[in-house]
Amino acid sequence: MSTSPNKFASSLADSVQKGFTDGSNYDAYRPNYTDETTNEVKRMLYSGSQNDSSMTVLELGAGTGKFTQKITSKLSDTVTYIATEPMSDFLKILKYNCPEVDTKQCATENLPIDDGSIKGIVAAQSFHWFSTKTSLDEMHRVLTENGNVVLLWNFNDRNEDWINQLLNRIDKNRTDPCRYHGKEWKTAIDAHPGFMFVEQKITQGQVFKGDVEFMLRHCSTHSGLQKLEEKDKETELDEIRKILTTHPETKGKDIIEFPFFTDIYLYRKVAKK
Repeated sequence: MSTSPNKFASSLADSVQKGFTDGSNYDAYRPNYTDETTNEVKRMLYSGSQNDSSMTVLELGAGTGKFTQKITSKLSDTVTYIATEPMSDFLKILKYNCPEVDTKQCATENLPIDDGSIKGIVAAQSFHWFSTKTSLDEMHRVLTENGNVVLLWNFNDRNEDWINQLLNRIDKNRTDPCRYHGKEWKTAIDAHPGFMFVEQKITQGQVFKGDVEFMLRHCSTHSGLQKLEEKDKETELDEIRKILTTHPETKGKDIIEFPFFTDIYLYRKVAKK
């Protein structure tokens, strides 16, 4: 685990700085992305006037490279792909997982990218952390005319009672407003004069499968638990264990299925009014 100061993370929410330091745990116990999802993102990146085999794509908040690996396998070899990540421990794993990708450690508020050089931006499971006006201005600056922005998140169906109980237990430890479900990120980009909404699509995500201990490790990757002191985190995980071992839908099961869906949004750069 990296404990050294990180100047690139200084502008990020407290939950990011304290909750996303263990990249190896995140990489092992977070869901991946299906081919259906990856193909949809590729289609969106190429939509409009951006169907260019030599285009440059910029990924923001790439984490450990889970989505980076999936999307780069679908894109042409002539596409230049740049992946950015502010957290040191995550960047190390990103470099290991994606050795052919150009990686940069930076925050979205100050991108080391030339004006108008990017035809597509992707942010997988991350935009809610940096949906500020400053970041949106930077995204607008580096995009070409009519450049595309694809934002995506894996999410669970809270209509399933045991899933809702589990996520409510995790969410009670969240003290910041930065989250996908709150949609503050959507309010921010919808209000920005430099972007217009194009389309949204929900795809079937990965069905996560594992025993109770596997599910607990997955839950421990959420920022609300990661930032807790070890004693408090163990207390919360014990409560989640109780849900998994006593709820009628999961009680006694050797393997628990935890289905995901993926929510994908396409925005496009427009001239600021």
